[in-house]
Amino acid sequence: MGFVAIMVALAAVLAVWLLYALIRAPRLHRPWSLVAASFLVLLVIASFGWYPLDRLVTNVDGWRWLSAPAAALLPVVVYTALGTALLGVINLVWSTAHALTRAPRLEPRELSRTGRLHFVRAVTAGIVVVAMAVTGYGYREAHHVQITHTTCTFSQLPAQFDGFRIALISDVHVGAGLGKDFVQGIVNQVNAERPDLIVLAGDLSDGSPAQLGNDLLPLTNLKAPFGVLATTGNHEFDTAAGPWVDWLNKHKLPVLDNSGTILIKGDASIDVLGINDRVGKPPYAPDLQLAANRLHDAFGVPVNGAGRFRILIAHEPLQVYGQNDLASKLGVNLQLSGHTHGGQIWPLQYLVTMQQPALDGVHVFDGVTVVTSRGAGSWGPPVRVGAPPEIPIITLRRG
Repeated sequence: MGFVAIMVALAAVLAVWLLYALIRAPRLHRPWSLVAASFLVLLVIASFGWYPLDRLVTNVDGWRWLSAPAAALLPVVVYTALGTALLGVINLVWSTAHALTRAPRLEPRELSRTGRLHFVRAVTAGIVVVAMAVTGYGYREAHHVQITHTTCTFSQLPAQFDGFRIALISDVHVGAGLGKDFVQGIVNQVNAERPDLIVLAGDLSDGSPAQLGNDLLPLTNLKAPFGVLATTGNHEFDTAAGPWVDWLNKHKLPVLDNSGTILIKGDASIDVLGINDRVGKPPYAPDLQLAANRLHDAFGVPVNGAGRFRILIAHEPLQVYGQNDLASKLGVNLQLSGHTHGGQIWPLQYLVTMQQPALDGVHVFDGVTVVTSRGAGSWGPPVRVGAPPEIPIITLRRG
C-alpha cells in the first residue's frame, strides 16, 4: 500500500501540473492543451486499472492481457510526473528571474512569439516520449532474470558442506503482470544451475491460491538434492497466509513456519531456520525463538546454536535485527532475504534504503551475513529500471 500511495502522489503532481498548464495557457493554445491534458489524464487512469483487477478478479490469468499493459503504464506516469514537476520548477525559476529583472510584462501572443510556450510544449512531449522509452526498456529488463553468483566464507561451516550451493528465489509476484510462463522460465534457469538447496523466500504471488495457484505450479518441478524450503513474505499476508502455507505444503514445497530443519551430509549437519514475515499476525507472527525451540525439540540441537552452522530464511533483511538482535544471539551465521526488489523502478531505491538496512548483495549486520536478493519478479508493473531481476546462487565456503 505504501508503494501505491507514492504512485498516487506522483500522479497528483502530474494532475496539478496539467491543471496549471491548462488554466494558464493562452486561448490560442487551449485546444492543444485540452488534447494533451486528456491524453495524460487517461494515461493516469489506465495505469491504475491493474490494481482492482489484481484484487477482485478470480481468473487473473484470463485478464492478464489487459492488466499487464495497464500495470506497465504506471512507470510512464511516474516518469512523466517527475519530468513535468522538474519542468515546473524550471518554469518557476525562469518566471522569478524574469520578475526580478523587471522586464516588461508580455501579453500572451507576445509570450508565444518568444518561443517559451513552444519550448514548454516540446519539452512536455519529449518527457512523455522518454518516459515511454524508459518504461519499454524496463519491461524488457523485467522479463530477463539474471543468475548471479555469490560466495560466502565461514569458519564455522563444516568441511563436508564446503562448496554447498543455495539458489535463492524471492519476490516472484505472479499477478497482474507475470504468470505461469515466467515462473516456468525461473524453474528452468534454477534447475540448470543444479543447486544443492533451493530457498523460496516469500512474496511468490499477489493474490490468493484460488486466483494464482495455477501460475505457481511450475515450482513443483524444482529439483535439488536437499529439496526446497519456503517461508512467507508480506504479500502472502495481503490475502491470507494460512491458505498459502497450506498450498505450498500440499505441493511439497515445505514452509518453515517459525520452525526449522537440519541438512545432513556425511557425518556433519547444518541448521536451517525459517520465520514468517514481520507483518504476520498470530498464529503467523514471526518468532525466531520459537523456531529455535522447535528445532531443538525435533532434533535435539542446542537452542542457542552453540557449535552449529545456522541459516535463517527471513523475507526482509531488517529481520536480522528482530526481537532484540535474536538472530545473532541464536548463532545464525547466514540470513537469506529478498523483499527490496533493489528498488525495482529508479529512483525508488532511495526510499527502500530508508526502511531496509540493505538494498541487495551481501552485508554483515551484528555478526550475521545477510544476502539480499533483488528478487526474480516485479510487483505491479512488470517493469524494472536500474534494478535487474536476479536469482542468486550462493556458494558456501569454509575458511
